[in-house]
Amino acid sequence: MNGQRYFLAVGIAMAGWMATGCATVINGTHQDLTVTSQPEALCVVIDGVSYGATPFVASLKRNQEHVVRVQNDPYLPHEQTAVPVMDGLLFGNLLFGGLPGLIIDGITGAAYSLSVTTVHAYFPVRAQDVALREKPVCPISPAVMASRVEQAEQERIAQSWAESRRLHRETFAEW
Repeated sequence: MNGQRYFLAVGIAMAGWMATGCATVINGTHQDLTVTSQPEALCVVIDGVSYGATPFVASLKRNQEHVVRVQNDPYLPHEQTAVPVMDGLLFGNLLFGGLPGLIIDGITGAAYSLSVTTVHAYFPVRAQDVALREKPVCPISPAVMASRVEQAEQERIAQSWAESRRLHRETFAEW
């Protein structure tokens, strides 16, 4: 009877393992894109949504095309497109994840990587203009602000749990 339970447990574990895509586990469904500029503190707009000022790191879906725009008046905006390209980890599914892994990576978007990981916009500025230049006011969309608040709250909760576990270990270590 124990042998049957053992094989059942191993079978369930194997099915769970094969139900995850290789790229989904290793890469996740989002990829960081760093946006910098010369000079700094310029407005960043990604896919028509204002994200604030440079320097900035955005977490973007891997399976979508993203248009990054950095604006500096009176210059024309710097615009660059990040395109999803097939990730080599997708082929790890042929060895480890099989057909379910291929399907999951394709659905979640983890089968792709963005063609660009860094966008740097350079706008030539004369030395005498630097001191006179006012920093632009870059609006931040409500959706981006809500995402940042939610992420900060999750980090605060994680830190609170870590502190609670540390205090718990210290308390019971004394016994």
